[in-house]
Amino acid sequence: METIKAVFSYTFREHVRNKVWLGGALFGLVMLAGGLVVSALAADERGRVMLDLGLAANEIIALVSVVFLTVHLILQEIESRSVFLILTHPVRRWHYLMGRFLGTLGAVGAGLAAMGLAHWALLKLLGWGGDGWYLAAWLCSFGKVAVMGALALLLSLALTSEAAAMAFSVFFWILGHFSAELRFVADKSGNALLRSALLVFSWAAPDFAHFDYRNAWHAGAPDPRWMAAGAVYALAYAGACFALSVQVFEQKEF
Repeated sequence: METIKAVFSYTFREHVRNKVWLGGALFGLVMLAGGLVVSALAADERGRVMLDLGLAANEIIALVSVVFLTVHLILQEIESRSVFLILTHPVRRWHYLMGRFLGTLGAVGAGLAAMGLAHWALLKLLGWGGDGWYLAAWLCSFGKVAVMGALALLLSLALTSEAAAMAFSVFFWILGHFSAELRFVADKSGNALLRSALLVFSWAAPDFAHFDYRNAWHAGAPDPRWMAAGAVYALAYAGACFALSVQVFEQKEF
């Protein structure tokens, strides 16, 4: 545990000082300010427009950040051969991988929290009062970040190419919003090969329907069972991707 904590602390500080993280946080604040201006054009629905724009901006920036940072995370150290020096110490590979992953997730989560607080403050100024739903929406965004971070880690180790890992991460990110549609098309397809391929992609890609808070927005308060189901899915998917990442990482010769 001490090794994981040390790697986590180093990774977190590294990313917080990283211009990419700071640039993402700044860009998020700019997007929120822009959303405030745009929402002024919809006087009757100003709060709702500001809510949707801000949540979308925060989520996209966080997802891009976690994919970019995670893909660079291990491959950069492998290319610079600094990972060889680290692993010569009594550091177990999965401890190193866990610390790096959690450190990256913590840094991106901190940026998401900072942008979320700024967004929430702007919403309060507009008189919006759905605090419980805002927290639920933030947790859903963080769940997507955790899932995509774990998937990006697996792809970066399996493909060993930054460009390919990023491309496939974006591909699965897009598929994750259409998993139900892919399964529907697969059921309607008369071609057995196409049906099998669509089913494989639909189950391999993350299913972001578990984090779609908008479908439950009409309720008076977030359903604890729905929140629990989303948390279990995020932990299961991220855990499976991380376990596979450890297996791939153990196979590499350092």
